[in-house]
Amino acid sequence: MAGTITQEDREFVERWEHISPANWGVIKLGPRGDEIQETISGRRTFTITTEERMITEDKIRNPKLNPFINGSFRPIIVPDSVNKTTNPNALSDEEIVNILHASDVAFDEWLKTIDSDGTLKRMVEIAENDDEISLKRFRVLEERMASLREELRITTKDPSLANFLSGQPNLGADGHVTASGASNPRRRSTSGGMSSDYRD
Repeated sequence: MAGTITQEDREFVERWEHISPANWGVIKLGPRGDEIQETISGRRTFTITTEERMITEDKIRNPKLNPFINGSFRPIIVPDSVNKTTNPNALSDEEIVNILHASDVAFDEWLKTIDSDGTLKRMVEIAENDDEISLKRFRVLEERMASLREELRITTKDPSLANFLSGQPNLGADGHVTASGASNPRRRSTSGGMSSDYRD
């Protein structure tokens, strides 16, 4: 494990808010100390001990897939070890307001460290409701979101796969739409999880 678990870690109950569209798994400890996976979904607050969070984070290999630091979970009540320096994407609303009102130099430095689309969306939402935020600063936020999305975009040299990923209809040699991507009826499933194409 990344760090030593103390008695305080076992007793401190953290509160986080799930704010991303994705579902995330966290580890909770049962009465006998057995690990139980819990799925966090929908916009809601949840509690987790510091020990359980540390166990969960220890199992995540890629930091970008760690909801506690990639901005998917917003901290509400956390220990002092969770702060803007150690966790730049997991910002509270108050911390976001402070960043939005910071000097140009500090604001630019913060934007370099924030690499979560979810956190940037929250910053834009808060800025939209703050009359003191300049249009210039608001545009900088939007540009940072666009550049981040560009970095995450999947590219391919295969033209048919590129059409599929774009969500645009795939045109055949005769100019007619062929079944591919979103237009492919085999990709549409019913509520039962089965495609209607496979029914007898």
